Amino acid sequence: MTHSVLFANPTAQSGKASEWIAQARKLLDAAGIEHDFIATEPHGGTVGLVRRAIEEDGAVRVIYMGGDGTFAEVAKGLLGADADDVAMGMLPMGTANDQGKSFGLDAGVSALEENIAVIAAGVTINLDVGRVQRLDEADQVTDSDLFFDSMSIGLGAAVLATRNRDRETVASIPLVRSIYRDKMVYFGAMLQNLAASYFDNPTFDLEAEIDGEVHYFKSVLDVIVKNTDVYGGEWVLAPDAEPDDGLFEMVPIAGRMDFGSKMLSTLRHHSVTEDDLRKLGLEHSQPVSGASFVLTCIQPGAESQPAAQIDGEEFASGDKFRIEVLPRILRLIVPRDRAK
Repeated sequence: MTHSVLFANPTAQSGKASEWIAQARKLLDAAGIEHDFIATEPHGGTVGLVRRAIEEDGAVRVIYMGGDGTFAEVAKGLLGADADDVAMGMLPMGTANDQGKSFGLDAGVSALEENIAVIAAGVTINLDVGRVQRLDEADQVTDSDLFFDSMSIGLGAAVLATRNRDRETVASIPLVRSIYRDKMVYFGAMLQNLAASYFDNPTFDLEAEIDGEVHYFKSVLDVIVKNTDVYGGEWVLAPDAEPDDGLFEMVPIAGRMDFGSKMLSTLRHHSVTEDDLRKLGLEHSQPVSGASFVLTCIQPGAESQPAAQIDGEEFASGDKFRIEVLPRILRLIVPRDRAK
C-alpha cells in the first residue's frame, strides 16, 4: 500500500483534536505511511469525501481517527466506492470506541504509535456489515442504513438521545461544558432514563424472527444486535461474537433484573461471573445468533415508538425493523493476533 488518506475532525474536543491529528501525521510519516489528510464533514458529508478519495485520487487505504460514528462514515464511503481491495485502518479516539476495543486496540493519543504500527503491518480481516431497515405498518421500508458494530432499540437508544440533547444544552455554558462531558454526560443520561422508567414504563414485548424461527420476550427494556463483542466501551454482552462469521448476536434485556445482571457480569476487567450472580438468584437471558432478523416491538396503548440507534448515532424510531448481515464485505486492518 502506498497512498493512504487520514480522515479526522480537527475541530473536535474544542480544537484539541488538531494537535492530535498533527501528532498522528508525524507518526504516520515515521512509519513510512505516505498519506494525505482530509477533514471530516458534518451531516454525513464524510461519506462522499471518502468515496472521491478512492475513486478520483486512487487511495488504497483509508484511516479513520475519531469515535465509532467516524468509523461508520468512513466505512460507508469505502463500501460505496467503485474500487476493490481498499483497506481501512483504525485510530480510535472517541468515548466508547467499541470497534477498536473489540479488536484489542487502546484509544487516545497515548495509543497512536501502537495503533499506527498495526496499520503499517497491514493485516486484514473481512468484516461483516449490517443493513437495518425500518418498516411501516404495511411492511414497507421507510428508513435504511448500514451499521458496523451495533444496532439497538429501547433504553440504550433513549439514553443516547438524552445525551445528545444534554450535550447540546451545555455546549454554550463554558464552565459546565468543561466538566460535564464525554462519559459523564452519558452516565448522567443513563441515570435520567433509569429514574424516569419507574414512573413511565418504557418496556415492550418483543417478537424476534431470527433466521425464520420466532422467539418471544416479555417486558424488554432494550434489545441489542451486535457484530463485535464490546458494547458501550465497557461491556462484553456477546462474548462469542465473531466479526467475520456471517452472524450477529441479538441480546435482549428483559426488565431491570436482567439489566442489572448483565451490567455486572459482562463488565470488562472485573471478577464477577454469571455463576456468582446465580448464587444470588440473578440470571439473565442469553444472546441468540442469526443472519437475518425481523424485530417487532409490541406496546399496546403506547403514545410513542421505542428509540433506535446504530453505531452510537440516532436512527428513526419505530415498532418494526429488519436486519440483514452482509457477510465479510469490509476489509479492515486489525492486530495480527485478531486475524484468523
